[in-house]
Amino acid sequence: MPKRAWEDPDPARTRILARDRDWKWLLDQYPSRNPEPLANCLAVAKAGGALTVVIETRYIDPDFRSEYAAFYARAFASHQDTAHRLHFFKGPVPADRLWQIPADAGYLGYVVVRPPAQLGRVGRTMLAPPPGLDDAVLTAVQEDVHFFGQMLPIRAVPFMEQDAQLDRCAHAAAWVCHYIAHRKGLVPRRPIAAFNLLSNHSMSPTRPVPSEGLTVGQLVELFRVFDLPARLYDMNALKSVEPAPPCAPPDPTPGLDANGQQLHGGLWDTRLFGTICRYLNSGIPVLVGNGEHAFVLVGYRRRPRPNGGSWIEFIRQDDQVGPYQRVNDVFNDVGANGYSYSPWTALIVPLPEKLWLPPEPAEGVGGILLGQVASMIQAVVPDSKALTDCIAADALAFRTYATSANHFKEEAMRRMAVEAAREYRMARFPRLVWVVEAVDRRARDAQRADCVLGEAVFDSTSSELDPKALALHVPGYALIASTKGTYRELRCPPDLYESGTSGWE
Repeated sequence: MPKRAWEDPDPARTRILARDRDWKWLLDQYPSRNPEPLANCLAVAKAGGALTVVIETRYIDPDFRSEYAAFYARAFASHQDTAHRLHFFKGPVPADRLWQIPADAGYLGYVVVRPPAQLGRVGRTMLAPPPGLDDAVLTAVQEDVHFFGQMLPIRAVPFMEQDAQLDRCAHAAAWVCHYIAHRKGLVPRRPIAAFNLLSNHSMSPTRPVPSEGLTVGQLVELFRVFDLPARLYDMNALKSVEPAPPCAPPDPTPGLDANGQQLHGGLWDTRLFGTICRYLNSGIPVLVGNGEHAFVLVGYRRRPRPNGGSWIEFIRQDDQVGPYQRVNDVFNDVGANGYSYSPWTALIVPLPEKLWLPPEPAEGVGGILLGQVASMIQAVVPDSKALTDCIAADALAFRTYATSANHFKEEAMRRMAVEAAREYRMARFPRLVWVVEAVDRRARDAQRADCVLGEAVFDSTSSELDPKALALHVPGYALIASTKGTYRELRCPPDLYESGTSGWE
């Protein structure tokens, strides 16, 4: 496409998307070697109820400009240096009113499209999760989009397709994790080209340009450079929570092949569910590598089993498929398009610098302390028996998440009795805390919002060898730590309450 045609009309054009052929027309405007990522982005917008697309031309996208400066401007062929940005709305947006759109236009987000001749067309994308997945997507962040002098808020999980030259799947996955952290205010913004240029190329036998991807070691080092030091989990070496809390499930039995040899952990180790969910509960994405590909887990939900109980369905951003894709069976991972993924080999979790305490020892110690406190005070606080009865019935589960102390205190008033919320708000906590909730599995499986019996709050800067509890709350009773190391006792209502929200802003 000639440059003039790519940049016309100036500054934008609108199109009503009332029929399937309108959506096909939009997809056909941007042919690609792999049309699936853009097609699935459009499918998300369509599922959200999009009626109008505004195609913003000659968009100066900082991520594509970084790719252009680092790679395309150095190529022999001439490459266009601007992008299109597709904005989606639920309502009509008159072409002559782009400078003042209706208040009820219903903004659904945007997709940046790289110019023609790019191997990967979909650039930085922020689209609201499709209906039905809102509660499952736990790592969404807010961005205020500048749209012809107007500010349009959108809450979404970022997405980007690799350009297949300067950046590959690992770069795109790392960028998604970084952009989430940036939108939370944790780190400065880094454009996508930096994920190639600032990676340690001495750690890989392949050329940096054109890129063949990043190794696990390069990814861990890159996150360190970008102030998000990562925790790495080897799928062949996952560990159980220690010390084991009450009602802890037994260790899984290793899977064996036809010759009696132990299978790869990515084919049987159910401990991965707890490992991943502790971070997703915290609003922290988990980058998954399987030896040949990388993608990002951004949420999960419990799905009922036909014979009772539930199983976990993850939500992922896969740069070669699209945003908000469902993972139905981790141990037989087949995408909606029929593609069979290799077994997961590594989990890489980029973390805020001061989140030193791992979640596993916090959960183990927290579960034990909650059970001990409830048992010790039953004579004077009979309501605490609700927790010990739940343990006796083998119906106790734990939900562990990290959050900022400010966010935790703000949420306390919404979800629990005022007596406990008041003490939480007046307590001195570090900037980040781990929270271990004691959950009545029976209430949770019945989809009751108020399923939490109590919780333990931990100092995120304490040692995994000696996690420091800042608060312990069981039915009818709470202990809140002071900066002097003593604990204040508190009587409070025994009612179950809602789980805390994930992440922090």
